[in-house]
Amino acid sequence: MQQDLLVTFAIIWLGLSVGSYMLFQRGADVERKRKLWPAYTIFSNVVIGAVIVYMQPPLPMMLGLLAFMVPLTWLTIRGTKFCAACGRATRAPFFMKPAGKCSHCQKPFQY
Repeated sequence: MQQDLLVTFAIIWLGLSVGSYMLFQRGADVERKRKLWPAYTIFSNVVIGAVIVYMQPPLPMMLGLLAFMVPLTWLTIRGTKFCAACGRATRAPFFMKPAGKCSHCQKPFQY
């Protein structure tokens, strides 16, 4: 039973990875990317959190890791912008303020 759950987590993670590549790396619909990015990020981090709980580390470590994931998720959503010109994602380095221009085509973002 426990091994089946771990296989389920692996299949979900593989599906998230393939879906992320197909949507966020190859897709050209910027509005859809902007709309789906927060939901994708939250769902993928919930899956990671479920794996952490499943692995049953010591309670203080588990709570620390799960508590660390909340601001990390928010910063990831906040720091990732999609360029209207080329459709690619730009991430702010080290979770600083969001980028002002696309790192690929160098055009300024229009928020």
